Amino acid sequence: MKSILEEAAGIVAGARQQDYGHARESFAKIAMIANVLTGKDLTPQDCCKILMAVKLARESFQHKRDNLVDLCGYAHLLQELEQ
Repeated sequence: MKSILEEAAGIVAGARQQDYGHARESFAKIAMIANVLTGKDLTPQDCCKILMAVKLARESFQHKRDNLVDLCGYAHLLQELEQ
């Protein structure tokens, strides 16, 4: 069985990027929509951190491997956004 880090890397670099485009473009769109909805000035990095918080909240309710895989994936994407 793959580790959660290996699984997350495969998802981020493979299927998700093919389905939703590069993380910079995707999170820029997420931030634009979130800014309209909230009236705040959220960055793509802020939005990525919010999605990480969602996964942590879900994991605190009930353990699911998917929560941890996605959390690792979002951490990887946050690193890309910060560079």
